[in-house]
Order: sequence, then structure tokens, then C-alpha cells
Amino acid sequence: MNLWDEAEKITLLGVETYRFGCFVALGLVAAAAVIAFLSWAKRCKKGTAPLLSLCCMVLGGVCSRIGFCLMNQELGDSMPLGAWLQITGGGWSMIGLVGGAFLASLVTAALTRQKTAEMADITAVALPIFMVAERLGEGSIPDFDVSRALENDFLKGSFLAFTDLYDDAYLATYRLAAICMGILFAVLLADMIRGKKHGDTAALFLILYGAMTVILESLRYDRFLSITFVHLEQVLAAVVMLIGILLAGRGARKKKLRVAAVIAMFLAAGIAVGLEFALDRTTWNRILIYGVYVVVMAIPAVMGILLRKQRA
Repeated sequence: MNLWDEAEKITLLGVETYRFGCFVALGLVAAAAVIAFLSWAKRCKKGTAPLLSLCCMVLGGVCSRIGFCLMNQELGDSMPLGAWLQITGGGWSMIGLVGGAFLASLVTAALTRQKTAEMADITAVALPIFMVAERLGEGSIPDFDVSRALENDFLKGSFLAFTDLYDDAYLATYRLAAICMGILFAVLLADMIRGKKHGDTAALFLILYGAMTVILESLRYDRFLSITFVHLEQVLAAVVMLIGILLAGRGARKKKLRVAAVIAMFLAAGIAVGLEFALDRTTWNRILIYGVYVVVMAIPAVMGILLRKQRA
């Protein structure tokens, strides 16, 4: 197969291949290993791990590609159907992958006659470890998942930043995302070990991943899946977070907290739009803006986490 000349490549066992693809493959192997371990630890039915892993890869990949094709506006509109199957040219959506992976947990649960919530918990823990490898692999794609030029030299020369030919510094947001996903994996694994109710870990993933992604997508300035200053995956990340809050609130004893959490989420989304406008159209201090951003997203996230403890 002919490889794209502009893509970064490496040679493994005498075979030339894409560097990014190797990281994705590494992430898939790591996620499958996590699924296998958790399926064993949870005493799931025999065959659960390979079936869930296969469904996650297939449905995650399909939904990821569909999500990209629907949201990609490089030609002024969604991609033509004829280009959807041209996967060697790239183009994937992480939010689409998340949706496909949870769809895989539903399919696996139905086929093995196990609880969907339990399969979703296992999937939730495996997803971040895949994302760690995938995000690191994005470093092989030029000018992808990077920030605006930094306003000061605080991070210049650090692991999280890089400089261009003009000595301007930029935040390597793909590295920051990999770190965040690694932390999220540790948090979710610990939560699943301590958890007693199926579905709690999946809800926690949706809340924390959604909150993190809203901010991480704001930091990147590569215009990937964007319309003007609106990042489409950032909008969907807010929806993912809202779904997590709603799932966490099912059966919660304190109905007022559930209502307050939903209202807080909508308020946070509205404030986030204003902050994005400020980032794109004003000269306000960006560190201050992102400080407010973190607080704004943390409020509904904390309320959603508290809701989990109120479930009957």
C-alpha cells in the first residue's frame, strides 16, 4: 500500500508504517488489556472481554469516522458521501469514538445477557488509556492539536510547549490532553474498585471527560472540526457532560440538587460561549479567562459527582 508522503512514518521490523497509526494500535492493545483485566476481576461471563474489545474497536471506529465526516466543514459543508470511506486520508472524531464505545457496551451486554451498566463501567475505564496513546501520537501530525501563541515565556522550553522557527512558543495541547487522560484513567480505576453500584463509573467518566474536553478543545487553535470560533467537539463534550449529570442524578434522593446541577450545566455552557468569544475577539488576559473557565466547568461537575452519592 502506498503511504502518504507528508505523513510521519517509522519502520518496524523492516516495514514502513505511519507513526500515528502505531500509537493508535498501542492504545487499542492497552485498552483491550484493561477490558480483559476488569472482565476477569468482575467475574464477567466467559468471552466478554474479546467481544467487548472487538465491538469497541468496530463501533468506535465507525462512529468516530461518521462523526468526523458530519462535522468536517473544510469544504464549506459536510463531506460528500463518496469521501466517507477514504479512511487512509485521515479524519476521526474522539467524541464519535466515545459514543461508539458505549454503544459497544450496550451490544455486548445484550449478546451476553449481562448488565449494560456493568459493561459501560468497564468501557469507561478502558477509554482514557486508549486516549493517552492516541493523543501522544498526534505529535506526529504537523500543527495539529496545538494552542495559540503563548503570551509569555512561562512554559517556554518545558515538556508542554514547543517553539517554531520564529522562536514563538505554543502549548502542545495534545501532551496536556494525554496527561489529563492518564489522570482520568487512574481516577476511574480507583472509583470502579471502590464502587458498589453499576453505572457510577461510567457516569463519572462522562462528567469528568466532558468537563476536561470542553477546556482542552478551547485551548487548541488548529481549527479542527470548527465553525469560526466554535469547536464542534467542544459543544458535544458539554452534551456528554450533561448526559453524565443526568445519569448520576437518576434515583437521587435530593431532587433539588439534581435540578440545580442541570441548571448549573446550562449556565456553564452559556458562560463558556462568552469566554470563547472573549478569547477569540478580545485582548483580555488568557490566564485569567481560563482560570474562570475551570471554575465554571468545575461547579456542575462537582454537583454531578455529589449526585452519585445520593442515588438510592
